[in-house]
Amino acid sequence: MSPPPLLDLRGLSKQYPGVLAVDNVDLQLWPGEVIGFVGKNGAGKSSVIKMLAGVVRPDAGTIMLDGHAVAPRNPHHANSLGLAFVFQESSVVPNLTVAEHVMLGLGFPRRAAALIDWRALHAQTRELLARLNAALDPAALVGHLSVAEQRLVMIARAIAQRARFLVLDEPTASLTDGEAQQLFTVVRRLSAEGVAVLYVSHRLDEIFALTSRVVVMRDGRVVAKAPTAELSRAELVAQITGVSGDRLRPRPSPPAATTELLRVENLTVPGRVEAASFTLHAGEILGIAGLVGAGRSELVRAIFGAEPGARGRIAVRGQWRSIASPRDALAAGIALLPEDRRTQGNLLNFSVRFNVTLAALSNHRHAPWLPLPSRRSEQVATQQLVERLSVRTPHVEQPVGLLSGGNQQKVVLAKWLHHGADVFLFDEPTHGIDIEARAAVYQVLEELAASGKGVIVISSEFGELAGVCHRALVLREGRMVAELAGPELSEAALVQACFGA
Repeated sequence: MSPPPLLDLRGLSKQYPGVLAVDNVDLQLWPGEVIGFVGKNGAGKSSVIKMLAGVVRPDAGTIMLDGHAVAPRNPHHANSLGLAFVFQESSVVPNLTVAEHVMLGLGFPRRAAALIDWRALHAQTRELLARLNAALDPAALVGHLSVAEQRLVMIARAIAQRARFLVLDEPTASLTDGEAQQLFTVVRRLSAEGVAVLYVSHRLDEIFALTSRVVVMRDGRVVAKAPTAELSRAELVAQITGVSGDRLRPRPSPPAATTELLRVENLTVPGRVEAASFTLHAGEILGIAGLVGAGRSELVRAIFGAEPGARGRIAVRGQWRSIASPRDALAAGIALLPEDRRTQGNLLNFSVRFNVTLAALSNHRHAPWLPLPSRRSEQVATQQLVERLSVRTPHVEQPVGLLSGGNQQKVVLAKWLHHGADVFLFDEPTHGIDIEARAAVYQVLEELAASGKGVIVISSEFGELAGVCHRALVLREGRMVAELAGPELSEAALVQACFGA
């Protein structure tokens, strides 16, 4: 008789207002398996994970652990059962140190009855981080780390819990290829130790490289289960989307204009970016590549006036502008789609309509001379953008916090499209979104460029930059070290420039 699965989900279902998020899902994982859990945004993956974590209760179905029914009441209870989670959205406590965050709730080492042994705590944390090849200071505040570094801290915490079952939800978002390979090594080590891993990713190369089986969800249901080795990429794309993958490939067009939209001279963010200078032209999609910590996000945040202490000169359409705040940037026609959409991009308790129209309320009045908002006008404009970007929501009055992560990303994008800026700064615009949604984002980038806008894209996926950008700049340790364009712009060339090869 074969042993029972470590985790066995039977008939799980979950209904939200207007949406059947999870519909009679069955899923089994055995010790040591790495299972790819894939599907479009809104397919139901996050809802299944939240039920496992005790964040929400299933309306029907059973969760079996080692052959026994369990009902996680909350994340702490789930952790006590041996279930650990690294969610797609950052859930760190910014005022804790790295060591405190990794070991919180797991028992700090003591020198005496009431005294914490900080040296031992830091040593334990340093050992855990070494397993991830993460060169982080255990005494550093988590809130001062980059998004990618915070994700490494969350993974180190999961390892510290000695979990038997681990969910990794888009763990390599914002990580470079080298850092992702380090993570894969850790996952394989955990698998060899008998830990079952549910690996959620929209990066299909990772699914094929790391997993033994794939489970596909679509519209709340499990629509396919198969050994990874028996699937081709085209077959998997077809299962995820329900259509052929060929039409999802981006087809970038050449720049259509040469008018200078943006000039940046000697832009410096102390300790992060050193004297960056470049130009952006109308009709151009400009990529910015670099390893984590190279200063990519800090650079675009400084252009947007969101980095205190930044200095340098910025000109928009040939006019030098003083940009000391995001308000100044918006007035100059510059918009930023931030990497951390949850805390910096959306107001989660407010509706899709409210978020989309917030930056352009003056466009939706009953009359130009009467400062009274027209909800009907806002709803019509929002619905058009929802359809254009394929935002999965039952209606435009749905709170953004109830949408999946990828759909929240598309709401931020809709807001800036509606605003009508001249220069668009996209920081990881495809972070955590599915294949079909990526194609929609690529199409939007090309449409913006074709309409004479200027677009800057930061992405940790060098292949993506090579595929959608006309030109790319490379940052290394805060300095611009390369500019690639035309035939020189390739994934391999970006990697070489980033590593100084």
